[in-house]
Order: sequence, then C-alpha cells, then structure tokens
Amino acid sequence: MNTILVGKDLIEKQKHLTKVGVSEDGWYTYYVDENSAKWILEYPNSEYHGGGLPQL
Repeated sequence: MNTILVGKDLIEKQKHLTKVGVSEDGWYTYYVDENSAKWILEYPNSEYHGGGLPQL
C-alpha cells in the first residue's frame, strides 16, 4: 500500500527517516524508515514555480 503525506504529516514523518540519496536532477530525495520501507520526497506539480508543495 502506498501512502502519500503532505504538510505537517510530511514534516513529522521526515524527522524519522534516513536520507539515502538524491536524484541527479534534484527533484527526488530518497529515504528509508526504521522498517526499511522506502520513501520518496517529490515535487509533483511541475506547473507551479519550484514544483509546488512537496509530497512524501
């Protein structure tokens, strides 16, 4: 099951993640959590300046 987090939920979850990489273009940041689940921080709204608000 995929979970998408934004806003305060994203910020709280990100505090408990370990950063493991960044895409070459800088638009994606890769994380893992304490259970080895993989997470991706992305900016899905390319039509907005800077990609809009991030989602995890």
